[in-house]
Amino acid sequence: MHVFIYLFFCCFFLLSHSLFFFFLTFSCLSHFLYRLLSMLKVCLGRMGRIIRIGDTAFTRRVISQEDVKAFGPLVGDNNPIHFDENAAKTAGFPSTVVYGMLAGSLFSGLLGSELPGPQSIYLSQTLRFVAPVLVGDEVEARVTVTQFKKSKFMIAFRTTVSRIDPETGKETLCIVGTSVGMNKTVTFEGESEWTVPRVE
Repeated sequence: MHVFIYLFFCCFFLLSHSLFFFFLTFSCLSHFLYRLLSMLKVCLGRMGRIIRIGDTAFTRRVISQEDVKAFGPLVGDNNPIHFDENAAKTAGFPSTVVYGMLAGSLFSGLLGSELPGPQSIYLSQTLRFVAPVLVGDEVEARVTVTQFKKSKFMIAFRTTVSRIDPETGKETLCIVGTSVGMNKTVTFEGESEWTVPRVE
Protein backbone atom coordinates (compact mmCIF):
# COMPACT_ATOMS: atom_id res chain seq x y z
CA MET A 1 0.00 0.00 0.00
CA HIS A 2 2.77 2.41 0.91
CA VAL A 3 4.56 1.51 -2.29
CA PHE A 4 1.52 2.47 -4.36
CA ILE A 5 1.17 5.77 -2.52
CA TYR A 6 4.84 6.46 -3.04
CA LEU A 7 4.59 5.65 -6.76
CA PHE A 8 1.48 7.82 -7.05
CA PHE A 9 3.22 10.85 -5.58
CA CYS A 10 6.30 10.23 -7.71
CA CYS A 11 4.18 10.13 -10.84
CA PHE A 12 2.27 13.22 -9.74
CA PHE A 13 5.52 15.05 -9.05
CA LEU A 14 7.02 14.12 -12.41
CA LEU A 15 3.82 14.99 -14.27
CA SER A 16 3.44 18.37 -12.58
CA HIS A 17 7.05 19.28 -13.33
CA SER A 18 6.68 18.12 -16.90
CA LEU A 19 3.58 20.26 -17.33
CA PHE A 20 5.35 23.21 -15.72
CA PHE A 21 8.29 22.99 -18.12
CA PHE A 22 5.93 22.41 -21.03
CA PHE A 23 3.95 25.58 -20.30
CA LEU A 24 7.17 27.51 -19.62
CA THR A 25 8.59 26.40 -22.96
CA PHE A 26 5.30 27.14 -24.72
CA SER A 27 5.16 30.61 -23.15
CA CYS A 28 8.73 31.43 -24.22
CA LEU A 29 8.08 30.09 -27.71
CA SER A 30 4.86 32.12 -28.02
CA HIS A 31 6.67 35.28 -26.92
CA PHE A 32 9.47 34.60 -29.40
CA LEU A 33 7.01 34.03 -32.25
CA TYR A 34 5.12 37.21 -31.32
CA ARG A 35 8.31 39.27 -31.44
CA LEU A 36 9.34 37.62 -34.69
CA LEU A 37 5.99 38.35 -36.33
CA SER A 38 6.13 41.95 -35.09
CA MET A 39 9.57 42.40 -36.63
CA LEU A 40 8.40 40.82 -39.88
CA LYS A 41 5.38 43.13 -39.94
CA VAL A 42 7.63 46.19 -39.60
CA CYS A 43 10.05 44.88 -42.23
CA LEU A 44 7.25 44.09 -44.67
CA GLY A 45 5.75 47.51 -44.01
CA ARG A 46 9.07 49.14 -44.84
CA MET A 47 9.47 47.01 -47.95
CA GLY A 48 6.04 48.09 -49.16
CA ARG A 49 6.50 51.83 -48.67
CA ILE A 50 9.51 53.54 -50.22
CA ILE A 51 9.66 57.33 -49.91
CA ARG A 52 11.11 59.21 -52.86
CA ILE A 53 11.66 62.90 -53.53
CA GLY A 54 8.69 64.11 -55.54
CA ASP A 55 6.19 61.57 -54.19
CA THR A 56 2.78 63.17 -53.93
CA ALA A 57 -0.69 62.44 -52.56
CA PHE A 58 -3.86 64.46 -52.90
CA THR A 59 -7.54 64.48 -52.04
CA ARG A 60 -10.49 66.44 -53.40
CA ARG A 61 -13.66 67.38 -51.59
CA VAL A 62 -16.40 69.98 -51.50
CA ILE A 63 -16.48 71.90 -48.21
CA SER A 64 -20.11 72.51 -47.24
CA GLN A 65 -21.77 75.00 -44.92
CA GLU A 66 -22.44 72.06 -42.58
CA ASP A 67 -18.68 71.39 -42.40
CA VAL A 68 -18.08 75.04 -41.51
CA LYS A 69 -20.86 75.07 -38.89
CA ALA A 70 -19.37 71.96 -37.25
CA PHE A 71 -15.82 73.36 -37.24
CA GLY A 72 -16.59 76.83 -35.85
CA PRO A 73 -17.72 75.80 -32.34
CA LEU A 74 -14.75 73.44 -32.01
CA VAL A 75 -12.29 76.33 -32.28
CA GLY A 76 -14.52 79.02 -30.77
CA ASP A 77 -14.49 81.21 -33.90
CA ASN A 78 -17.87 82.88 -34.34
CA ASN A 79 -16.86 85.35 -37.05
CA PRO A 80 -20.09 85.83 -39.06
CA ILE A 81 -18.30 85.83 -42.44
CA HIS A 82 -18.25 82.03 -42.08
CA PHE A 83 -22.00 81.72 -41.41
CA ASP A 84 -23.81 84.80 -42.71
CA GLU A 85 -23.73 85.63 -46.41
CA ASN A 86 -24.52 89.32 -45.86
CA ALA A 87 -21.64 89.63 -43.39
CA ALA A 88 -19.35 87.91 -45.88
CA LYS A 89 -20.40 90.31 -48.66
CA THR A 90 -19.90 93.29 -46.36
CA ALA A 91 -16.35 92.04 -45.80
CA GLY A 92 -15.79 91.86 -49.56
CA PHE A 93 -16.44 88.19 -50.31
CA PRO A 94 -19.04 86.85 -52.75
CA SER A 95 -20.33 84.30 -50.22
CA THR A 96 -19.50 82.71 -46.87
CA VAL A 97 -15.85 81.83 -46.33
CA VAL A 98 -14.37 78.50 -45.25
CA TYR A 99 -12.09 78.63 -42.21
CA GLY A 100 -8.51 78.59 -43.46
CA MET A 101 -7.55 76.10 -40.77
CA LEU A 102 -10.41 73.81 -41.82
CA ALA A 103 -9.10 73.66 -45.38
CA GLY A 104 -5.55 73.27 -44.08
CA SER A 105 -6.54 70.38 -41.83
CA LEU A 106 -6.93 68.19 -44.92
CA PHE A 107 -3.15 67.75 -44.85
CA SER A 108 -3.44 65.72 -41.66
CA GLY A 109 -5.57 63.10 -43.39
CA LEU A 110 -3.12 62.82 -46.28
CA LEU A 111 -0.06 62.47 -44.05
CA GLY A 112 -1.69 59.98 -41.70
CA SER A 113 -3.45 57.82 -44.29
CA GLU A 114 -1.65 58.24 -47.61
CA LEU A 115 1.87 59.69 -47.55
CA PRO A 116 3.81 58.55 -45.56
CA GLY A 117 0.72 56.77 -44.17
CA PRO A 118 -0.03 54.84 -40.96
CA GLN A 119 2.31 55.27 -37.97
CA SER A 120 3.20 58.82 -39.10
CA ILE A 121 3.77 61.61 -36.59
CA TYR A 122 2.91 65.18 -37.62
CA LEU A 123 5.73 67.41 -36.32
CA SER A 124 5.19 70.87 -37.83
CA GLN A 125 3.15 72.83 -40.35
CA THR A 126 3.37 76.31 -41.84
CA LEU A 127 0.45 77.88 -43.69
CA ARG A 128 0.12 80.99 -45.86
CA PHE A 129 -3.36 81.95 -47.01
CA VAL A 130 -3.13 83.53 -50.46
CA ALA A 131 -6.77 83.31 -51.62
CA PRO A 132 -10.08 82.51 -49.92
CA VAL A 133 -11.89 79.20 -50.09
CA LEU A 134 -15.63 79.78 -50.31
CA VAL A 135 -18.32 77.49 -48.94
CA GLY A 136 -19.34 75.08 -51.69
CA ASP A 137 -15.96 75.19 -53.44
CA GLU A 138 -14.34 71.95 -54.51
CA VAL A 139 -10.78 71.98 -53.22
CA GLU A 140 -7.73 69.84 -53.79
CA ALA A 141 -5.26 69.36 -50.92
CA ARG A 142 -1.86 68.04 -52.00
CA VAL A 143 1.34 67.03 -50.20
CA THR A 144 4.64 66.52 -52.04
CA VAL A 145 7.87 65.11 -50.61
CA THR A 146 10.65 67.69 -50.94
CA GLN A 147 13.33 66.34 -48.59
CA PHE A 148 13.98 63.71 -45.97
CA LYS A 149 16.51 62.79 -43.30
CA LYS A 150 16.97 59.02 -43.11
CA SER A 151 18.84 59.03 -39.81
CA LYS A 152 15.86 60.68 -38.05
CA PHE A 153 13.08 59.18 -40.23
CA MET A 154 11.92 62.74 -40.98
CA ILE A 155 10.20 63.86 -44.16
CA ALA A 156 9.53 67.41 -45.38
CA PHE A 157 6.59 68.24 -47.63
CA ARG A 158 5.27 71.10 -49.73
CA THR A 159 1.59 71.44 -48.89
CA THR A 160 -1.03 73.22 -51.00
CA VAL A 161 -4.78 73.69 -51.15
CA SER A 162 -6.30 74.87 -54.43
CA ARG A 163 -9.90 75.48 -55.39
CA ILE A 164 -11.16 73.92 -58.61
CA ASP A 165 -13.27 75.88 -61.10
CA PRO A 166 -16.31 73.65 -61.79
CA GLU A 167 -16.54 74.77 -65.43
CA THR A 168 -12.94 74.95 -66.60
CA GLY A 169 -11.18 72.73 -64.07
CA LYS A 170 -8.64 75.51 -63.52
CA GLU A 171 -6.91 75.47 -60.13
CA THR A 172 -6.47 78.59 -58.00
CA LEU A 173 -3.88 78.33 -55.23
CA CYS A 174 -5.44 79.23 -51.87
CA ILE A 175 -3.08 77.85 -49.20
CA VAL A 176 0.62 77.08 -49.45
CA GLY A 177 3.00 75.85 -46.77
CA THR A 178 5.45 73.23 -45.61
CA SER A 179 5.18 70.40 -43.14
CA VAL A 180 7.52 67.96 -41.44
CA GLY A 181 6.55 64.46 -40.39
CA MET A 182 8.20 61.34 -39.00
CA ASN A 183 7.62 57.71 -39.85
CA LYS A 184 9.82 54.85 -38.66
CA THR A 185 8.11 52.16 -40.75
CA VAL A 186 9.12 53.36 -44.22
CA THR A 187 12.32 53.14 -46.24
CA PHE A 188 13.92 56.04 -48.08
CA GLU A 189 15.43 56.18 -51.54
CA GLY A 190 18.53 58.40 -51.52
CA GLU A 191 18.98 61.31 -49.16
CA SER A 192 19.12 65.07 -49.60
CA GLU A 193 20.42 67.83 -47.35
CA TRP A 194 17.93 69.83 -45.31
CA THR A 195 17.11 73.32 -46.48
CA VAL A 196 14.44 73.84 -43.85
CA PRO A 197 15.00 74.00 -40.08
CA ARG A 198 15.51 70.62 -38.51
CA VAL A 199 13.06 69.47 -35.87
CA GLU A 200 14.98 67.80 -33.05
